[in-house]
Amino acid sequence: MIDKVGGVILKDKKILVQRKKNNREECIIPGGKREGNETDFETLKRELDEELDVELLNAEFLGGYDDIACFSDEPIHVQTYLAEIKGRIKCKNEIKEAIWIDKNYKEKGIKVGSILGEYVIPNLIERGLM
Repeated sequence: MIDKVGGVILKDKKILVQRKKNNREECIIPGGKREGNETDFETLKRELDEELDVELLNAEFLGGYDDIACFSDEPIHVQTYLAEIKGRIKCKNEIKEAIWIDKNYKEKGIKVGSILGEYVIPNLIERGLM
C-alpha cells in the first residue's frame, strides 16, 4: 500500500492542485510519501518545499482516505491536512504545473485523482470551504 501525506491549500474557495511531469492528465494535491520515521507534518513540510518551494506554517487534519492510486493502480492511503503556507509557488522537481481550481472543475474539463475528486473536494464543499 502507498502511504502518503497530502496538503489541502485553499484560497478564495479554490484548492491548489498540481500535475506531475509524467504526462498524466489528473491533478492531485501536493504532498508525497513519508521518508523514514517522519511525522505527517515533517513529510508535508519537506514535500511542499521540494515540489512547490513554499514553507508549511500550519497543518490541520482533514481526513484519511483510501482508494486505488490513479498513477499505479495500487491501493493508496492519504492523510490530508488543511495547510497554511508561506512563499511564492514555484513548481520544482517532478511537478509540471500548479493551478487553482474551484468546485466547478469538471465543467472546465479538469481531471483530478480519485481521492481528490471522491473525498477531498466533496468534504470541502460540504464544509463550505469550496
